[in-house]
Amino acid sequence: STVYSVLVTLSSAAVGFGFARLNAPGKRALFLVVLSTMMIPQVLTLLPTYVLFSRIGLVNTYWPWVLWGLAASPYLVFLFRQFFAAIPRELEDAAIIDGCGWFRIFFRIFLPLSRPVLVTAFLLSFTWTWGDYIAPALLLDTDHTTLSVAITASYRDPAGNPIPTLQAAGAALFIVPVLLIFLFAQRYFVRGVLSSGVKG
Repeated sequence: STVYSVLVTLSSAAVGFGFARLNAPGKRALFLVVLSTMMIPQVLTLLPTYVLFSRIGLVNTYWPWVLWGLAASPYLVFLFRQFFAAIPRELEDAAIIDGCGWFRIFFRIFLPLSRPVLVTAFLLSFTWTWGDYIAPALLLDTDHTTLSVAITASYRDPAGNPIPTLQAAGAALFIVPVLLIFLFAQRYFVRGVLSSGVKG
């Protein structure tokens, strides 16, 4: 969950920066295509996803989450695009005059300014992955699966009956990381959501 969250936050920030600050032919149409992918139900992509990762030998590994993280998230791209679009253009104009390229502008100016949205994106993506049941159940076996799947499928006695004490302990451990992250990042989360809706 942590690896995926870090990767998807950075990749979504880079894509959102491109949509917000760079000019290119067809940018608006491409942005609409990215947003339209949010309307595709996950269940429609389960079988093609499994077949793809199976053919390249990534089933029963954590590499699918690395690849998903590098591919960015449409919703997070939208959040970053809205936030970056509201930043005054004078900042990047001054950086360009000083000789900065777009990569340096992104990493030295826009990323430090976007701390609330970075925390919001990390929190959302971590929660999505930590609580995901379908992808780990589909791609991982019982020896490599995540806690969300283990709570329902693995904590059983030799006869196959659930072990309530282990399930209760697993449920408590399942809640703790997300709760701690949210408690520490709550103020950034609220600021990030509010600031991402300032400008369309």
